[in-house]
Amino acid sequence: MTSQYHPSTVARPGAFHAPHHAVHHNAPPGTFASGTKVQVGGHRVVIEKYLSEGGFAHVYVVKVPNTAGGFDTAVLKRVAVPDKDALANMRTEVETMKKLKGHRKIVTYIDSHASQLKGGGYEVFLLMEFCAGGGLIDFMNTRLQHRLTEPEILHIFSDVAEGVACMHYLKPPLLHRDLKVENVLINTEGASRVYKLCDFGSTAPPRPAATNAAEGRLIEDDIQRHTTMQYRSPEMVDVYRRQPIDEKSDIWALGVLLYKLCYYTTPFEEQGQMAILNASYKFPHYPPFSDRLKTLIAWMLKEHPQQRPNIYLVVKELSKTAR
Repeated sequence: MTSQYHPSTVARPGAFHAPHHAVHHNAPPGTFASGTKVQVGGHRVVIEKYLSEGGFAHVYVVKVPNTAGGFDTAVLKRVAVPDKDALANMRTEVETMKKLKGHRKIVTYIDSHASQLKGGGYEVFLLMEFCAGGGLIDFMNTRLQHRLTEPEILHIFSDVAEGVACMHYLKPPLLHRDLKVENVLINTEGASRVYKLCDFGSTAPPRPAATNAAEGRLIEDDIQRHTTMQYRSPEMVDVYRRQPIDEKSDIWALGVLLYKLCYYTTPFEEQGQMAILNASYKFPHYPPFSDRLKTLIAWMLKEHPQQRPNIYLVVKELSKTAR
């Protein structure tokens, strides 16, 4: 699954029925027009504008009445869901966001609602915080000529690591499983930026190693559906290594994410799966970064999960590096 600005593909085309209101230009058929009122749980929101589409989710900027008598801006994700499996995915996203509510480095959940459609399938509304700075990937694309500086990278990565820490410190811990630059949003607080983790449709508790081939196939299928190839850890690529899929897989993905912030490519872009299995990659000579930063990346990209740091050690190292 992807961010609120690049919504996820979870259902079939044509699952939305066009509302009675006229649709504004540039929006695909079946979108709500500006001014449409929509009930989402306990919130009656007003559609301000259509933001984006991704397969079977439409994303809108909406106004939500506040206690002061005015309106707050929020994001509404409207998802067409074909079956109970896909509905369970959406439920995972909602339940995870509820658990993580109140953490500054996580996109804030506001409300949600699911209903069964007459023609079959379901419709889910997810109301969440609007991040005015857009997506991290879009920000990176504005900096193709003048790449991110090391202090900027440390700021972004520290915020992301804090969001992950919030998940790993839950009892039982929760893995994000789809950490990537596309799943980070930017909010502005005064003059400063806050980077927030989003998209929790792939989250899961740690999973013990497969004990037989049938279990291995189930885990493999789950990984195919819920993770992104370039960010998969060796134990995800080869589940028959008989290693658990736990927090250390998220740590690996953080290593890939930090490398991408530095070099605008993932470490295994060219070589693919074999390179991941052997943790085989190189640091480009340009742009130059400190040995300390490269050492942190290398620590997170250790082939064996036991040799990677936990999130506490990553955050601790970042606090030293930022000094």
